[in-house]
Amino acid sequence: MNRFLALACLLVSIWGAEAIAQPTGVPSTAAQQTGAQTQNQAAPSGGNQLPADANLSSKVQLDNWQCTLHAATFNFWRLEVVVTTLSTYHLQNCHPSRMDKLTAASAAAQLRTVASFNTILKGGAHQQIMDTNLTPVSSEYYWVSDLKFAVQGSVRISLSQLYRTTKLKSTKNLAGASYVPFKQEGEMHYIWNTGSLAHRLVSPEGETYIMTAYTQEVQPTLSRDNLSSLNTMLRLPPGWTYENYFLDRTIVVRSGVDNNNSITVLFDDLNNNYVLYD
Repeated sequence: MNRFLALACLLVSIWGAEAIAQPTGVPSTAAQQTGAQTQNQAAPSGGNQLPADANLSSKVQLDNWQCTLHAATFNFWRLEVVVTTLSTYHLQNCHPSRMDKLTAASAAAQLRTVASFNTILKGGAHQQIMDTNLTPVSSEYYWVSDLKFAVQGSVRISLSQLYRTTKLKSTKNLAGASYVPFKQEGEMHYIWNTGSLAHRLVSPEGETYIMTAYTQEVQPTLSRDNLSSLNTMLRLPPGWTYENYFLDRTIVVRSGVDNNNSITVLFDDLNNNYVLYD
């Protein structure tokens, strides 16, 4: 299920008791500077700084997994849901088995003292497949259990967009929320080299979305070796196609001034990640 729109099924609870309490979906400055507490030990007053053993290599490693949490807050004043992604990217290798041990309730309890998030949802563990990821990572991070998470970006979903996508009737409507593009704000910088095998989705309008990461969360047998046959596993909407091809040029996707520091992302029905590219 689409990891962002899965949060829509929690909108009722967000809209309820906590809807007006927190009008922002990103950690407060004080929270970033204070850091999280874990294992009954207070964080240093200067915040949790990027550890010396952090994986700072920009070349994507074949065996490196990154885990994500999604923190949702209802912005009452702008009538939108802000979904902030927190990731172990560049902080540590997070195998899916480690994410399985973490519950959303536990993560929410640990983050509640340091950030103004209303609702936490597990995003799962993904393995990136671009060649190079130059996305910077914040020097502050949060401890959640034995995992380190830093803010990676955020998506703003207006209530009108939420309604058009899900009709707010039941969670069953969320199955149709896959293949819906969203603007993700933040610093992102991905590179695919010439000659690399790429996998992409093509919309009925001809827009192309290159895969950035896959997950075994929905399809446990999925791996790099069988991504080329992913079209046999996907439930593609009418007019959509899935393609595999070797790149004849370098592909660079980067947020910046020309695109309001954002990129367009979407997810297929197996929760694999894609980004719009020209």
